[in-house]
Amino acid sequence: MAHSNPSLLGRLLAWLLGTTAASSAAIGVVVVSGRHLDPVLVIGLITLISVGASAVLLQIVRRYFLSPLLDLMHVSNRVTQTDDIKLRAPKYKSDELGRVVDAFNAMLDRIEKREAELTAERDRVTQALQQSEAMTAEAQRTTHKLEFEVQVRQRIERKLTDFQNYLNAIINSMPSALIAIDEHLLVTQWNQEASRLSGTRADQALGLSLADAFPLLGEHHDLVQQALSEHSLKSRHNLILTLPDEQRVRLNLVVYPLQQTEAHGAVIRLDDITEQFRLEEVMVQTEKMMSVGGLAAGMAHEINNPLGAIVQNAQNVQRRLDPKLKRNRETAAELQLDLQRFQSYLEARKVPHFLDNITESGLRASRIVTNMLQFSRASGHRLQPYPIGALMEQAINIALNDYNLKAGYADHNLFVDQDFRAPAIEVPCVMAELEQVLLNLLKNAAQAIRERFETLNDIDEGIIQIYQYIDDQDCVIEVSDNGAGMTEATRKRLFEPFFTTKEVGVGTGLGLSVSFFIITAHHYGNLSVDSEPGQGSRFTLRLPLHLPATDADSDTNVSAD
Repeated sequence: MAHSNPSLLGRLLAWLLGTTAASSAAIGVVVVSGRHLDPVLVIGLITLISVGASAVLLQIVRRYFLSPLLDLMHVSNRVTQTDDIKLRAPKYKSDELGRVVDAFNAMLDRIEKREAELTAERDRVTQALQQSEAMTAEAQRTTHKLEFEVQVRQRIERKLTDFQNYLNAIINSMPSALIAIDEHLLVTQWNQEASRLSGTRADQALGLSLADAFPLLGEHHDLVQQALSEHSLKSRHNLILTLPDEQRVRLNLVVYPLQQTEAHGAVIRLDDITEQFRLEEVMVQTEKMMSVGGLAAGMAHEINNPLGAIVQNAQNVQRRLDPKLKRNRETAAELQLDLQRFQSYLEARKVPHFLDNITESGLRASRIVTNMLQFSRASGHRLQPYPIGALMEQAINIALNDYNLKAGYADHNLFVDQDFRAPAIEVPCVMAELEQVLLNLLKNAAQAIRERFETLNDIDEGIIQIYQYIDDQDCVIEVSDNGAGMTEATRKRLFEPFFTTKEVGVGTGLGLSVSFFIITAHHYGNLSVDSEPGQGSRFTLRLPLHLPATDADSDTNVSAD
């Protein structure tokens, strides 16, 4: 059977009782024996026994109570002062103090364990902190590297954006329509000229099929496919396109397959050749007129002499048949001829009428010859500044009072709409010649309107519009009408000498050709026409406000015929 250790209090009581009993016994022995002894000695012995018992008791208390308690306090103080939690208090007995020591040592064990755990945790935290700091430093380095790469990319993107904007500016500044497509004929690039010609904005066109974005190119789908499949350049010329504003333009179409790239596609270029086409027409007309000029001069000289003789002889016949002339009466009297009866015979046979026709036809032929000579001679007058408004007003008044211009308008109205933007401007010109040109244009407009009344009869009134304005260094005069218009074939030959669409005897075909020659050769200007069948015509006359330096101070002279 196990025996538990006695408690400290029990032992102290036992020791106290033992010591007290021993002391009492000793004192009793002394008292009993001390009857024969000196009382002082007895008291001294009793005191000595008491002191000895107290000393023994004190020694027991010190050994079994105070020493363990002091050791415990000493260890506790050292632990407090040195933070050395590995110290342990010695255990002397398994009593209350022993249990206190065990509790104290257990507390130190738990503190040590906790400290170890805290140390381990601190080490882990420190390691984690170090790792975090390392990761933070690495993240900072990575962030700095990313920031640098972002800055580099941003600079590259800015440069690419600037370069793209530069390329777009170049593409959009080109006068040609440029359209890029992929292998599926979807639009990938679209410039401003393409938007102008097609009426489709760039943001709408991108991603659309070529036919949807530009219907005209959809009509030439075969050419684009052929260029892609054969990987070769293909082109078509002189295509006609009607713009959203109803203006008709001529285009050249070229398809370029993409080269030196993995992407399959093509670039389509559309060139507006409308003005070039008109200039070519003008050049053709000019060359024709230059070639006809020499022919006209020779013909005029050859025709002028017999024509003059015919007119002169016809006039002489008329004078010698006139009964009012004294010489005719004298000759008739000598021949015993009744001049009055003879005159009646001539009138009955309409001989004077035939002679008048001969004279009128001869004079008309003479005027034609005079017009023909315009092609081979320069003006005999110096170009002088003249107020263009006054000149145009004068030409319009003459035209409105011209019987031939108003002929055929008994049942229809003809209006002239004037809009002079700079009437006071002075233009170097020969007033009579420029007036002749304006009259020819007004008469041509009136005849075109009359033709529309007689053929189409789809308008209520005829309108001739005359606009005048300044464009840069030119004075521009536009004469437009709502007449019958003309076909392309007619427009190409319009300024050719002797070309006319009128019936024989109605027109000579020299009015517009002479006008063209006057403007281009005499006034250093330009005369062009824009017309479509049933859409009327617009003649544009451009006159320079300042003559070339070599011609400003020189006269152009004419040699006598």
